[in-house]
Amino acid sequence: MRPMHRFVVGTAGHIDHGKTALVRGLTGIDADRLPEEKRRGITIDLGFAHAEWDGVRVSFVDVPGHERFVRNMLAGAGGIDAVLLVIAADESVMPQTREHFEIVRLLGIRRGVIAVTKVDRVGPDLVGVTVSDAADMVRGSFLDGAAVIPVSARTGEGLTDLRGALVALARDEPAMRGRRAARLPVDRAFTVAGFGPVVTGSLVSGTLSREQRLELLPAGCVVRVRRLEVHGRETAQAWAGERVSANLAGVELAQLSRGMVLATPAAFPTTTRLTVRLELLATSPPLESGDRVSFHHYSAEGRARVRVLDGRVARPGSRSRAQLRLAAPIAASPGDRFVIRRLTPVETIGGGVVLDPLPSVLASRLRPEDLTALDRLEGSNEERLTAWVDAARDAGIDEVLLAARSGLDQEEVRGALAPAVAAGRVHALRRSPDRFVGEATLARLAARAAREIAAHLDAGPGALGLSRSTLLSRLIPSAEPAWLEAVERALVARGAYVLAADEARLPGRDDLPGKDRDLSERIAEVYRRRGLEPPSVGEVADALRHRQKVVEGLVGYLVKRGPLIRLPGGWLIAREAVEDVARKLRSSGRRNIAVGDFKEMFGLTRRLAIPLLEHLDATKVTRRVGELREILPASS
Repeated sequence: MRPMHRFVVGTAGHIDHGKTALVRGLTGIDADRLPEEKRRGITIDLGFAHAEWDGVRVSFVDVPGHERFVRNMLAGAGGIDAVLLVIAADESVMPQTREHFEIVRLLGIRRGVIAVTKVDRVGPDLVGVTVSDAADMVRGSFLDGAAVIPVSARTGEGLTDLRGALVALARDEPAMRGRRAARLPVDRAFTVAGFGPVVTGSLVSGTLSREQRLELLPAGCVVRVRRLEVHGRETAQAWAGERVSANLAGVELAQLSRGMVLATPAAFPTTTRLTVRLELLATSPPLESGDRVSFHHYSAEGRARVRVLDGRVARPGSRSRAQLRLAAPIAASPGDRFVIRRLTPVETIGGGVVLDPLPSVLASRLRPEDLTALDRLEGSNEERLTAWVDAARDAGIDEVLLAARSGLDQEEVRGALAPAVAAGRVHALRRSPDRFVGEATLARLAARAAREIAAHLDAGPGALGLSRSTLLSRLIPSAEPAWLEAVERALVARGAYVLAADEARLPGRDDLPGKDRDLSERIAEVYRRRGLEPPSVGEVADALRHRQKVVEGLVGYLVKRGPLIRLPGGWLIAREAVEDVARKLRSSGRRNIAVGDFKEMFGLTRRLAIPLLEHLDATKVTRRVGELREILPASS
């Protein structure tokens, strides 16, 4: 059965302030695992420990405090739920104390406890000074009002109170993240003899199960979970808020590295471009468009080039929107936090939150509608989703991609868009999965469809409408047939055009203007008079003294309306003449007829007889049987 609460706590603080010793005092586990760490007596890379107290399972990520290893600290801090900020009573607040505090603040950590360590080494006055310095540093932040607990890892003083404070924080952890798609940022990868590749990380959302298939990002390959461990014990399932070790099948160790993500397939997009809300520290230098920074997102680290969208320069202490172009792809979701550091000298200068993991490339000069779209990204789920629907334009966007882009599940996407659909601002044109298009897009397509049809009608006489396939290929080139059909149904439903005889026709324009209609009747009369000796279009044009192109257009109209029939091979003949042939055949008393007899019976040339017989076959007046035609009764 699932324990009541699961919780990942990360340490933070200056080097040699006792983070690892404090974790050991709380859990009995030495988080320093590398021989060099034990030899030098300092933490270099991430360490891990765990404990279970009062129905709460706590996982600790112990981070290095030295300024040279801040990048390692960042790799572990991204997946924590709360911070254990450690400040030694004999040194008080130090440079890495401040940097680590700013990092966890930038990463959006909202809860924590402050431990004042080494109280056994100093008197009460110095402890009081350190408590006061800590309060000054965190004033106005998420740690303002947090518990400040004096402790000694050596004597055990205060450890019971610290455990109690951590348990209280864990019980406030929201349960929603357990219902999200699974995401495990990888912070270690190694191999175990007899088992194969293993990755570890803090499960930030969802659940993992034995035999589950997951996607390894950004590589995109599918792997299978052979074995799961939580806190060193094999388990069938792991939950968000736990440190997880997963033995994988379908991948080699050489393909695994820190910074990758194990995730529910198709749940998270990979990207090299992010639209973000950027926050610079007050101590940061100005950041200009084109500057390059070190980018840290969960356990991933890489380079990024910044484009400031609110002006060209981000000022110290400011917040602004920006696009980041990443040197290598990452798996990201809206709401993800990140940290940026200056390359030279290396220092933390800011961070922020992801607004859009799959943004379009914006023009060098932003338009008012671009700024409006950026504003919508910072609004409600409905506002963000409708912004992406509108941006998709003619192609539409389905709920699967919207879910990946928004970090919601598909049911949440449909729910968030329901008010916009009900109000007609968004339309769901295709089901399972739903695919959405904006009202502005449909209105524009409807207007364009009407223009295309009208232009075709005006281009020449005889046209009643435009071929459906031609119209749709002009409206949305290269779209898949199912989407074209869905768009067409929506356009017809809103009255943009009507469908008849596989044509798109304008409402109220289903016949020819008066002068063209008169000419078409005269053309039909010529064909009726000629009967089984039909003229060519050129002969009709000469007889009526009209341009052949005009006559050709009206002949097409007459074929669609029915007075003329186009025989195989292109022959045109009056319908009355063909119907007369059918009547005479059926009343002749014959059961079948040869081609020669058919020619003689109706006085036809072979050039016309064969196409006419093929037409009679197609309309079930006759049926070819060897060299003869069987004459079929009218009821057939």
